[in-house]
Amino acid sequence: MTRKVSSVRIFPASLGERRLRVLHVYRTYFPDTQGGLEETIRQLCIGSTAAGAECRVFTLSPAPAKSPLQYAEAEVYQAKRHFEVASCGIGLTALRRFNELVRWADVVNYHFPWPFMDLMHCLSPMRRPTVVTYHSDVVRQRHLGRLYAPLRDRFLEDVDVIVATSPNYVVSSPVLRRYRHKIITIPIGLSRSSYPLLAASTLARVEACYGRDFFLFIGVLRYYKGLEVLLEAVRGTDLRVLIVGTGPIEGELKRRAEAWKLSNVAFTGYVD
Repeated sequence: MTRKVSSVRIFPASLGERRLRVLHVYRTYFPDTQGGLEETIRQLCIGSTAAGAECRVFTLSPAPAKSPLQYAEAEVYQAKRHFEVASCGIGLTALRRFNELVRWADVVNYHFPWPFMDLMHCLSPMRRPTVVTYHSDVVRQRHLGRLYAPLRDRFLEDVDVIVATSPNYVVSSPVLRRYRHKIITIPIGLSRSSYPLLAASTLARVEACYGRDFFLFIGVLRYYKGLEVLLEAVRGTDLRVLIVGTGPIEGELKRRAEAWKLSNVAFTGYVD
C-alpha cells in the first residue's frame, strides 16, 4: 500500500509476499558504543520486526567484523572507520558496502546527524524511499557547521520524509522549520518486553548501595546533557542524585562534585 505524508510517498506500492526491508544508517552502533541513539535504533528494529519487517543496520567501526553481527533486532553491517573529524566518522571504503545494502533495502532510515552519511547518500547511484529520523541539530561545531550546511541542505531536501521526535523540536530547530512540509512527529518509544524483569535481589542490592528517594540520571555523560546544571542545583542541599553512565565529561563532573563536596551525588559508572 502506498502511504503519503504531505504528498510524499515513503513506502513501495507493492512488496508481494516479501517482508519489508528496512536499512538503518548511523555512524555507530552496538557493540562499539552504548547510548540512547543506539538504543533508539534497536527499539525501532524491535518494533518493526514485530510488525513483519526485516531490519539491517549499517555503521562504521574501528575494527569491523568480516561478517554481519547477528542481533535479535537486526543484522549489523560494519565498514572500516578510518578517521574522525569533529566526531564525524569517515570510512574510505564505506560507500561500496552502503550501496550494496541500499540495493537490498525497500526503505532507508537515516539517523541524523552524521555528515558522512549525507555524503554517501548524495554520491550513491541507488535510490530508495528515504526517512530521516532527526535526533539533533549540529550545535557545537559552529564554524564547521557553516561549511557543512550546503551538504546538509541538499541531503534534507532530497529525502522523502523527516521524522522529528517531538513537536517542540520542530518549532525550536531553525533547520527543521524549513522542512515542515515533509515532517511527521513520532516520539521515541521503548518496548517494555525488550527489557529484563527486575529481580528482587537486584532491587535489594541497589537499595543497599544508594538508598531510596533520589534523582536519577541515566545516559552517556556528554557536554550538552546539562549535568553541570544538575550538580549546581543540588549544591548546598541534602537532595540526593544518582548519575548512571560513563562518557567524555565523567572526569570533569567528578572533579566538580569533589571540589564542591557533594556527598549527596553518586556516580555508578556503566550499568548494562
